[in-house]
Amino acid sequence: MGTQLTRWDGMIAMVTGALLLVWWIPVATLLPTLDPTVEILDIVEDALWMPLNVAGMIAAILLPGVLVSFYLAQKGTISKAGQVGFYLSLLGAVMFAWAQSEQTLMWPRLAAEAPELVDFEFFLLGELRFDVLYWPSYVFLGIGLFLFGRSTASAGVFHRWAGHLLWFGGITFGLSGIAFGLRFLAVLAFGSALIWMGYLQWRDRASAW
Repeated sequence: MGTQLTRWDGMIAMVTGALLLVWWIPVATLLPTLDPTVEILDIVEDALWMPLNVAGMIAAILLPGVLVSFYLAQKGTISKAGQVGFYLSLLGAVMFAWAQSEQTLMWPRLAAEAPELVDFEFFLLGELRFDVLYWPSYVFLGIGLFLFGRSTASAGVFHRWAGHLLWFGGITFGLSGIAFGLRFLAVLAFGSALIWMGYLQWRDRASAW
């Protein structure tokens, strides 16, 4: 800790957490995402869909690198379960970045040209390639961040409550892939965890508490 690279890692982590909040709070308040009478196709066709989801796409693209920086900051101190959690969450983050990019950039085009492919029905989104990325990404992120966050809380490198916030935000974010109503709480907790841990890296205060 304390190198210029670590400080940049912390800054990127804070930006990623902030982008998650900038992404979902407007989406939840400006788009009828929880209205059961509104179809996903109508939401995707809304003019705000792409502008609001760009922040989430950028956050998703940055997330794998943020997780790697958190892992390297604790290498040699986290448990075997935490290591497994890191690799699971990293895989989930890469898959989530791809899925979020498709959702942001491709769904509006699909809604216009092939609306039958934008059909949000639990385990069937209408497009097998998207399903293969979407659902496993939330499973891997949820389980992985739970294990990684729990280990982080015990490792003594970051503040233990930052680790608790990471596993809580991670598992609720994973569950929000199915229980969509959890998304607001999940993003609030997960984004806050990234900002807090990034701040500790940036200020070089990720020491044992």
